[in-house]
Amino acid sequence: MGSVGVVGGRIVASDDERPAVRSTDAGGTVLAPGFIDLHTHSDFTLPVFPAASAMVRQGVTTQVVGNCGFSPFPNSPHRRTELSEYLSFLDAGIPWDRWQDAAGFADFLDTLPLGSNVALQVGLGTVRISVMGFERRPPTDEELAEMSRLVRESFAAGVVGISSGLVYPPGSYADSEEIAHLASIAGGFDGFYSSHIRNESGSLVEAVGEAIDIARRTKVPLQLSHHKALGPSSWGMVDKSLGLIDAARSAGCDVLADQYPYRAGSTALTRVLPDWALEGGVKAMQAALKDPESRRRVAWAMRNPGKGASGEFIPKALLLSQIPHGPNKQYEGSFLSEVAAARGDDPIDTALDLLQEEGAGILTVIFGMSEHDVRTVMRHPAVAIASDGWTLSPAAGGKPHPRSYGTYARVLGRYVREEGVLSLEHAVHKMSGLPAQRLERFDRGLIRPGYVADLVVFDPDVVKDEATFDDPHRFCSGVRHVVVGGVFVVEDGEETGAAPGRVLRSGARR
Repeated sequence: MGSVGVVGGRIVASDDERPAVRSTDAGGTVLAPGFIDLHTHSDFTLPVFPAASAMVRQGVTTQVVGNCGFSPFPNSPHRRTELSEYLSFLDAGIPWDRWQDAAGFADFLDTLPLGSNVALQVGLGTVRISVMGFERRPPTDEELAEMSRLVRESFAAGVVGISSGLVYPPGSYADSEEIAHLASIAGGFDGFYSSHIRNESGSLVEAVGEAIDIARRTKVPLQLSHHKALGPSSWGMVDKSLGLIDAARSAGCDVLADQYPYRAGSTALTRVLPDWALEGGVKAMQAALKDPESRRRVAWAMRNPGKGASGEFIPKALLLSQIPHGPNKQYEGSFLSEVAAARGDDPIDTALDLLQEEGAGILTVIFGMSEHDVRTVMRHPAVAIASDGWTLSPAAGGKPHPRSYGTYARVLGRYVREEGVLSLEHAVHKMSGLPAQRLERFDRGLIRPGYVADLVVFDPDVVKDEATFDDPHRFCSGVRHVVVGGVFVVEDGEETGAAPGRVLRSGARR
């Protein structure tokens, strides 16, 4: 039993004797710091769904965006079409022409009725597109200098980190030296480097080693994104990859990881291609897939282990979750193997036909992890919980990954209450205090006098994820209240309509 006081949006000491203007009885429930989601892609959906309903109803009070090398900035007019075409699988319909840089995007978000706080990262893939397009080569000295300028400009505008997505072109075209050069800029702004590493399958250990080496050389804190081993032949490798994290931390390197609590991930269908197939961008990819010889080369790479960008190509494990428009929309919610059978075609040819027709707009769910690995990663003390999702509304349609609606409730319900993989205290720490280490300048993630009153109240006996792969647009149950900056955004399980969320700019304590 206990009580927490809030004055002016901040937590006050327990012996504060000022009379309460308002009190709320949370008896029989758990009061926890608001959850900090270190890995979302909500920068591509918040302009359409600023209330962040899917996130705040789980107890998420702060989202970190700009992950996997993707951010909506820098967004120069002469590269805008290339960028928006490539990121169409994430784009909920954002107004790309309303900003060009980090400062402009942050200012735009400030005009929205935000239900949660947002902290920005700048994506190295987006930076590379802005300077080099989809050129598959090292940058010239002049191009590297321009990329460096864009990164510095982003940090000066308040981004908290820099991210890479090294399985996604054009990020995959960058070598370690280029990445380290740009990531090192974060150090001058007390920022961090987050990475969707170069390989999460057979070369998982080497890819983790590359990321740690970059962190060690640059002395910049490292966040390893959505840690996992993807594909049956890679299951069990997390024991070695987590060992690398332990060794690096013991040597004084600031390394954390994060994880979503599902056996399936989600990404663009373009991910099944070898990365060279996207050289020149989406239009060039579509043209290449129309050319018989180029198409044969791509299909050969996908059929041969180690040659495809996603490692093992398993059509029966690849669900088509979002298809933008046209006759192919009928396949939304079907596995690629089912679509191929319905069309009387080979699964690889089916995938290439869809990519040729739809471009980069198809989103997939890939069932590729083992439950044993999920639990092993979850138990590790340096691994935070993060969704890798984005805020949505049931009105968005499609069959998105349920993690956008259920990540936090799933951990608390299934992995804490039902299966005892984590204690309640450890789970809450992985959702608040641990990720707050990456955002400590903002005084969030702990219930401590002087800290911002971002809080969540949930019933540990009831909390549960309701979203499923078949029915993903379902809010979780058991989260009673959510408070952002001292303001209720969820009260008695219902949204209040309040919009106290803020853009958390580096260098500003708010």
